[in-house]
Order: sequence, then structure tokens, then C-alpha cells
Amino acid sequence: GGGRPSSSDAPAPPAPSFDACGAPLPPQQTFVEARPVALVALGGDDDLNALMGEMMTNDTRGFGHGLVDGFHCTGCDFQVMRIDEYVWNQDVEYMFFRNNYPTFEKLRRRAARQQGCSAYCCQCSWKSAHSNAILEDVADGLRWRKV
Repeated sequence: GGGRPSSSDAPAPPAPSFDACGAPLPPQQTFVEARPVALVALGGDDDLNALMGEMMTNDTRGFGHGLVDGFHCTGCDFQVMRIDEYVWNQDVEYMFFRNNYPTFEKLRRRAARQQGCSAYCCQCSWKSAHSNAILEDVADGLRWRKV
């Protein structure tokens, strides 16, 4: 019959967004793929030439690292950093970035070389992405904003 639902029928509590020390948990999706290019949507030769020029620019971009202009974290109030040709190791954690951002020589100790990829971080969050992934996709699920 009726009656009160048992405690096993109660919804599970939401997963905490912070660890036991109060540090933010890592993002669920730590690698962002580039969006496919829809060639059928292109209108004419000018669009195709522009697309090819953009693709060639991305493909021949040299290795580098630095702060991304206009890409800011609203959580820690620092600019997002990008390290080309690297991805973050699975063992990175919050305090590593708090202690080592924005020093490339220290950060690369917990990153692996990966052609065609970029490692992004601020002082509180991190994500790896395909080098051609757009910033809005990289920022998804984090407090990173274009400003």
C-alpha cells in the first residue's frame, strides 16, 4: 500500500563540486575536440579561400605558450594560459596550478607533448583541447569567459 517512501527511494544528493580541502573538482570532460568544418555551408570561392587560409595558418602555427588575450577566469580572476603541443596529465590537481601558474617551466612537468593539441589553465582550472577547438568550447563547464 501507501505510506512513506523508504530512504532508498530518496534521490541521491548532488555530487559535491569541491574536494575535502575545498578545492574545485576537475572538469568531467578534460579534452575538447575541434568542431568539424562544414564545407557544404560555404557560399563560394571567397569563402573557400578564406577557410583554406585560416586552416593553413592554424596548421603552420609554431609551438608556443602564453596568456590568451581576452580569455579570463571569473573564479580566480586570472587570465587563461595556453601551452601549444601539450595536454595535461591525468594526475594534475588544483594545488599544482595554484602553485605553478603561470610559469611554463613548472607547468610542463605535469603535461605531455601531444601534436595538434593545447593545454589551457588558470590558477584554479585546466583543460586540454584540440589546437583548433574554439575558445567557447574550451570554456564549457568552467568559469572562463571572453572579455
